[in-house]
Amino acid sequence: RPNSGVSMAGLLGEVLAAVKKGPPKIWDPTTHTMRGWMKRFNEMWKSHSFGMAYNKLRMENVMRADGTLVGTDTNGNKYFENKNAPTGHTRWVEYPTVPGVWALEDKYDASMVSPDWHGWLHYMHDIPGNQVLAKFGQPFKQPHRVNQTMLRPQYTTPAGLTSKDHEEGQPAGFHMPPGQSGNTKPRGRLGAKYQVWDPSGVKVESELRNYADNSKTLHLP
Repeated sequence: RPNSGVSMAGLLGEVLAAVKKGPPKIWDPTTHTMRGWMKRFNEMWKSHSFGMAYNKLRMENVMRADGTLVGTDTNGNKYFENKNAPTGHTRWVEYPTVPGVWALEDKYDASMVSPDWHGWLHYMHDIPGNQVLAKFGQPFKQPHRVNQTMLRPQYTTPAGLTSKDHEEGQPAGFHMPPGQSGNTKPRGRLGAKYQVWDPSGVKVESELRNYADNSKTLHLP
């Protein structure tokens, strides 16, 4: 190529440099540098304890040390970002470290992520959750609740060893309709059933929608 202005030696040098450089690194969540996660592990160990650092490693599998803290939410979740990370892996959330040694997976859930941070975390937009809350927050907004499955006694047991039937757990914190399996409260008197109109004019007395007569217990008239 005499008119290109590039010598053969220079062209071969560029090719050789490209071969030595190799292909771009592929994101592999199972491999991280020892220096990175050991740094986070030691920081957690010094600031809290070895047990808390171990639990955090159990919860996250990989302790990333390459991110910048963007913000936190009311549930204690911390949101990080590293714009130099591979596409689709630049943002992540770290849940509060769970104490104890038993069933750590039952103590946190992805539904702990507040709606304010959901869009930012999933790349739906680039506005952090604290700015979303400041711009669109309303005084009548209800506190964000975790998935109601996590309010069952199986998931609310204290840290440490628990019994087989989870009797140490808190009472179920979700609505159980009458007749549901496990609902020990009898259904009270709710009034008459709906009766369709009868063209003959015969008025049939309505049946009461109740499984038990709680007139005395609930002080109903």
